[in-house]
Amino acid sequence: MKEKTKLSKIIALVVCLMLTITMFSSYSFASITEGTNTATITVKGLEAGVKVSAYQLTTVNYDYDNDVPQSTPYAWASDIQPLVQSINSSYTNMDSFVAAVNSSTLSEQFYDKLAAAIKAGSISAKYTKTSDGTLTYPVTTDKQVPFENCEMGTYLILIENGYKVYTPLVVNLTPEFNQENSQWELKDQEATVKATNPTISKEIKNEGAITAKDPIQYEITGDVPKYLESSVSKKYYISDKISDSLTIDTGSIKVFGKKGGSETPLTGDGTDYTLTTESAQRPNGGDPVTFLINFVYDNIKDYEQVIVRYSATLKKDASIFEGELDLSNSAYLDYSNNPYEDGWQTSGPNPGEGDEGEEGGDKVTVYVYGADITNVDKQNKEIENGKAEFTLKSGADPLYFTKTADGTYFLANQGEGGASTTLVVGADGHLKILGLSTGTYTLTQTKAPEGYNKATSDTEIVIADSEPDGVVDGQEDAIYKANFQNSAGFQLPVTGGIGTTIFAACGIVFIGLGLVLLTASVKKNKNK
Repeated sequence: MKEKTKLSKIIALVVCLMLTITMFSSYSFASITEGTNTATITVKGLEAGVKVSAYQLTTVNYDYDNDVPQSTPYAWASDIQPLVQSINSSYTNMDSFVAAVNSSTLSEQFYDKLAAAIKAGSISAKYTKTSDGTLTYPVTTDKQVPFENCEMGTYLILIENGYKVYTPLVVNLTPEFNQENSQWELKDQEATVKATNPTISKEIKNEGAITAKDPIQYEITGDVPKYLESSVSKKYYISDKISDSLTIDTGSIKVFGKKGGSETPLTGDGTDYTLTTESAQRPNGGDPVTFLINFVYDNIKDYEQVIVRYSATLKKDASIFEGELDLSNSAYLDYSNNPYEDGWQTSGPNPGEGDEGEEGGDKVTVYVYGADITNVDKQNKEIENGKAEFTLKSGADPLYFTKTADGTYFLANQGEGGASTTLVVGADGHLKILGLSTGTYTLTQTKAPEGYNKATSDTEIVIADSEPDGVVDGQEDAIYKANFQNSAGFQLPVTGGIGTTIFAACGIVFIGLGLVLLTASVKKNKNK
């Protein structure tokens, strides 16, 4: 009995201690103290290498003695308040500000203006970091930046020097009341950035095979970045650099704005854009380009994309026959990547793979092929100065060509600059043809080289590029190479004219008949 009483007293003591501990844990220990009034802000969704700055806009008025926020919980940071006054004097009253920016639209407008004012002034960021890793694009992992030991308050996050155009981000690092334990708590915060990601793409719009006689149709599509109203830098350019082996038709350049699948023609001469085709350079002292389009951003800001279309043709210049044809063509998008100060970024799906290894730009290549036919004898030796003539057909259609000064033939349209179907072998024994596409062609000899027999059968030329990579299958480059053989001399007649041969042949026949008749007559007489 005594043991039971003793056990009951122990249980009662334990319960009492637990209640005492609970009371003290609830009311005797402050949830936020002057030593624990900081937390971490983690900014997520960043590109590697960007600069991230956090500007403290407000501080928190906290009563540490009573462990509660003061009646006016927020106050503008001392260096921010003059900027707020310049934007809207009523916003210096924190309650008025909170009421006014309750809607997301007004909030975005205010923080946009505040970001511009901060960058234009001499305000220093409370915290600044660079996201880890080397600048690459596209980013394969979600980069993030943690700002540790941040004081309680509201922070404006600005991100610079990326491919994307980032919108100012606001993060509140403020106490929250926990109903379960009746405590004010300061928790770490995570925030994912908002940004537009301008890219540029380029493609060839020709349907089917491309040859030297066909204008090459190009289309460039660039995303329009979204700058907020107070952005001080809204620069937006598209430029293009074509191969030296091509000639652009500047009159064919047309520009459109695109939204929701609908296209609207844009006006040049400085209205919606300015086009430069003479001595054009990419902005900010950049490289020479074939043309540059400087857009008036406020006139195109409502479009999702801008589209540029133009055409170019292959130069009929014999100097491009030798070696591999470089018909690459690169488009570039230059724009302000730091909206609140001057800054530049070049955009492209594959930075580092653009023209000449530069970052940015979209590169397309059109492949044009040719043939180098060597006229040879039976010993496969070039027949020089033979002046053999050929025609080339695609299917049943004869092809027309124009000829350069050195004798190279370029595929052309009928009636173009004296175009002809006759192809004459050069003095070196080579017939050089350029401007063909992949396909099967028929080469017919219409005139033999001097001193040789004309071929009696056609030769098939098959140009195939299975990669495609601009190299004819089985060859070293874009040129199909083959020999065309001619034989010299005759089997009949041997000497004299054809008439002499016939008479000689007839004489032999008559002599033979005479001998036969003579033999028959002798046998008949013997039998008598």
